[in-house]
Amino acid sequence: MVYMFETVQPVRFYLYDVDSPDAALIHADGLGYIETTMGRVVGSVGSCFVGSLKDPNGKNSNCGSIKVLAEESSTQTDSLRFIISESGLKIKDWVGKGDHYIKIRRQRQDRELEDVSETEELKDSKDPTFKPIEIPMHMLNLGKLDTPLVFEVWDWNSRSKDNFSGQVTSTAVELLRQSGPITFPVTSKEKANDGKDRGSLNSLTSGSLDCQDPLHHTPSFVEFVSGGCRLEILEAIDFTLSNGSPNCPNSLHYNDSNGSLNQYQTAVSSVGKILEEYSTSKTFGAYGFGAQMADGDVSFCFPLNGNKAKPTVNGVEGVLQAYKQFLENAVMSGPTNFADIIHEANQACRKIRHGVQQYYVLVILTDGGISDMDNTIHEIVEGSDLPLSIVIVGVGREDFSSMEELDADKKALVSMKTNKASSRDIVQFVAMREVGSNGGELARRVLAEIPDQLTRYMISKNIQPNSRQTADIEQTQRNLKGLNLNAPPPSYMPPGWEERLDQGTGKPY
Repeated sequence: MVYMFETVQPVRFYLYDVDSPDAALIHADGLGYIETTMGRVVGSVGSCFVGSLKDPNGKNSNCGSIKVLAEESSTQTDSLRFIISESGLKIKDWVGKGDHYIKIRRQRQDRELEDVSETEELKDSKDPTFKPIEIPMHMLNLGKLDTPLVFEVWDWNSRSKDNFSGQVTSTAVELLRQSGPITFPVTSKEKANDGKDRGSLNSLTSGSLDCQDPLHHTPSFVEFVSGGCRLEILEAIDFTLSNGSPNCPNSLHYNDSNGSLNQYQTAVSSVGKILEEYSTSKTFGAYGFGAQMADGDVSFCFPLNGNKAKPTVNGVEGVLQAYKQFLENAVMSGPTNFADIIHEANQACRKIRHGVQQYYVLVILTDGGISDMDNTIHEIVEGSDLPLSIVIVGVGREDFSSMEELDADKKALVSMKTNKASSRDIVQFVAMREVGSNGGELARRVLAEIPDQLTRYMISKNIQPNSRQTADIEQTQRNLKGLNLNAPPPSYMPPGWEERLDQGTGKPY
């Protein structure tokens, strides 16, 4: 199945006793089933999830346990790297040595050719060597190593159509079978299908292509997680005056006596539920900013539990509980400053011990524009060199243009203090008003870039994934004892996952 980090993906595993390989499951004995999520499977130690099976007949009996191991298809992250050069090709230009480029195409199942990639144009060069080009295998040949690949040689023209000079046909299997450069003779082909019978061209027997193509593997997010990379979560909530009094129904912090969640609680729950699956410690750092403290000073970074030495709480429920308790006596103030809380995250990253694979995700929930833009940008630029991603969720309907500036997808942020540019984009911003009450869509949008940001950071520091960790199954089974196996699925699973009875067989599913 297609794995998506940013989405809750419920899965249900059934275990059957099948008497014959030809027998239908409807005639097999159901031994048990289990419900979980893909995030929980991938986020388990070694991406190996162990859980207790439920009785398919609804009895509270011991049905044993099941081990689910997540493995990633290698073609999703493998790529081929080409270094292509030409030698002795016939020059078609009247003046100069030729302006060549290579077009790489793959043959589809309908035998038509589809463009995959293209080198740069090297002007006035008789025997050019092109820059290395790297193509993911799933783009190059859909992971099928015997798919025909065509390398077309073209001569660029400024005033007319480019000239086709010849081609080489090969496969990934053939390229990988050799060690070192391979020399292929360039041959001719029929011109593009335009309905006219143009015959054929003579073989360009004097030309050749040299190709070096070591298989290059780019580590994936799943590999880092399976190897024990720890995801640490920090939550920061805005308590500035613009949110309104918690006692007012129109306040973004409104504490509804009926138990309805306000926007802050919805965001904490929606985003946190997914991140919690990947947290080894299952603890979150819970902070607030923009409130007045007991001494009268306004703090822009304080622990919600009041414990500066240990600002962590137990998962999403711990964050919600600490938030609710702080809200009872909160004195809203301002302005809205981010620099201190991002600095706190940067400091946490700097304390990571050498050799430990650890990555922080800072989630900031806020209701409006920030007042310390220059200082905030400076801290983000500093954080771009650290194992850190920053997720900003805009609550309410205020002006969020400053947040969009921080989400530097097109232009790198530059610190006014150091004149240093951010080395990578680490900020993702989403306004809740864009998704309404759809918590799943909110989580999908704000978390979509986390896997890529983590892997890019690791690769930039030449950090490779550790070997897959081995799950301690006996310890996991001990932890499972005492759990209520008949408890309903988690509340954040979508409707339709409740147990039902098959009308034909009477069996639960």
